[in-house]
Amino acid sequence: MISEHDSIEIMLKLFPDFKAKLEEHRNFWKDDEYEFGLEMAQFSSFAFDKIKGGTDEDVNKLADFAEQMLVEGNEKVRWAAKYEFLENITNSDGERDFPIERFTRKLKPHSIEFCKELDKGWGTKTTGIY
Repeated sequence: MISEHDSIEIMLKLFPDFKAKLEEHRNFWKDDEYEFGLEMAQFSSFAFDKIKGGTDEDVNKLADFAEQMLVEGNEKVRWAAKYEFLENITNSDGERDFPIERFTRKLKPHSIEFCKELDKGWGTKTTGIY
């Protein structure tokens, strides 16, 4: 099982440029204990920028990351991947100039299944999922 710490390490390995945003977040809170869900939310904000203006490889890595966290993560990692990563990103569907299909078309089965659950709950249909 992938732990919270391992998940952060995977983020940083995939995207070394996320380190500055993560450190800024941690410095803001000035605490030795970090709320993992908030760190995943920071990563979703970083991912938003990559989806909007990054390479296709970046977007593929983000989709693969989401799936890996849903399949291999411990309970906290799975929860954060769902509600602090995927939900944050899919809530941006319909925003002007956000090419969500760039991301949703690359999602894997577990990620798609969760996005459909979100849509059912919200009464929406995320672009690129169906």
